[in-house]
Amino acid sequence: MKKILTVGFLALISSSLFAINVFKYVPFEGSVKSYSQTDYSIASRYGNFFRTPELKVVHIYENGKEVESSEYTPRDVLINKIISTYDSKGNLIEQKCVNEDSELIWKNVITYKNGKKTEISEFDKNNKEITRTIFTYNGDFLCDESLYDSEGALISKTIYKKENNQETVSNYFSDGSLDTEEVITYSDDGSVESIVRFSSISDGSETDIFRYTDGKLTEVTTYNQDKQVINRLVIKYDSVGNISRLSDYEVLKKFGTTVNELAAQTDFVFEY
Repeated sequence: MKKILTVGFLALISSSLFAINVFKYVPFEGSVKSYSQTDYSIASRYGNFFRTPELKVVHIYENGKEVESSEYTPRDVLINKIISTYDSKGNLIEQKCVNEDSELIWKNVITYKNGKKTEISEFDKNNKEITRTIFTYNGDFLCDESLYDSEGALISKTIYKKENNQETVSNYFSDGSLDTEEVITYSDDGSVESIVRFSSISDGSETDIFRYTDGKLTEVTTYNQDKQVINRLVIKYDSVGNISRLSDYEVLKKFGTTVNELAAQTDFVFEY
């Protein structure tokens, strides 16, 4: 399971099969006690598509906070578990990942100052600090996130900028060269309209267009730099308004036409 705090807390509740963390843009509805997510791979046989369970994660909540998430094989055998601890103000102060025998795999310790997260220290299974992330603010706005190794050498840096209805998130290597960049455009009501993504290891950029129905995000359509659709993420909801299924389609040119080919799928089941 991902060391989620080094890449942002919400990464935990995103499906591992999808590039976009949908839960970052779709808040929970109702009083959630727990939910499970099951990831499926997709295979084609004789012209028909079949799905096979690959991974299951169960998330447990108390007082609106996630306190535990457990990762299982398709046969419900525990792989590992993340346990989260909060202070009296509701701030996440520690997360530890243990294996099926409750042995430590890694641990993150989070510190705060004046209500703002200032540092995350990551420890290995021997309780030795291996990385430290330091957060810098301009007033209340997070502007810099720097990741260091155990010797204090810079590993990577993320710089945040916001102007009017646009936010730019730039990720840099330790030598200062650009790794990835996202430009996020928001509508007047605060919902995301689009994300333009650039990566130094790929040619050109990709653009995600967010589509809403009755105020709910129902699809994210990805275009390449030539403005051709290359991917569709379709979102379905349960009766309460929480996500019940994510379906990822690759948009391909095949047999003289354009096809939407199911590439991955994740089902969610909520308990209220």
